[in-house]
Amino acid sequence: MKLSEVEPGKNVTDLIVRIISVAPPRIVQTRAGRKTMLKEVLIADDSGSSILSLWGFNEGTDLSAGKVIKIEDGWAKEWQGKVQLSLGRSGKYEILEDDGSVPSISQLGAVSQSKTAIEE
Repeated sequence: MKLSEVEPGKNVTDLIVRIISVAPPRIVQTRAGRKTMLKEVLIADDSGSSILSLWGFNEGTDLSAGKVIKIEDGWAKEWQGKVQLSLGRSGKYEILEDDGSVPSISQLGAVSQSKTAIEE
C-alpha cells in the first residue's frame, strides 16, 4: 500500500513510510474531557505525504526524522481537508531497518512540501 492509496474512513493495512519530521508533543483535551498527549509525525513515501497522529502519553518516543516505519492496522480520516492517519485501538508501528527501498528525506522533500506540511 502507498500513501496515495489511503482513503478517509478506511483501514491502513500495511504501509511502509519514512518519517520526515516529528512535531513536539502537546497536551490536548479529548471530546470526553480527558487530557492526553498528541504527537504529530509527518510521513512520506514516493506517492505523497500525510500526518500520523499518535495519541497517548509516551507514544512515539522512539521515532525521529529519517527512520522507516511500517504501519499495520491503522486508520485514516479526513481532518481539515487532509487525510491523516492514526493507529486507533489495534494499530501499531514497527521501526524497520533502512534498506533503501523508501526514498531518503531529501528525495521525498519535494513530494512532502508540495502535498502536506505540519501546521502549528
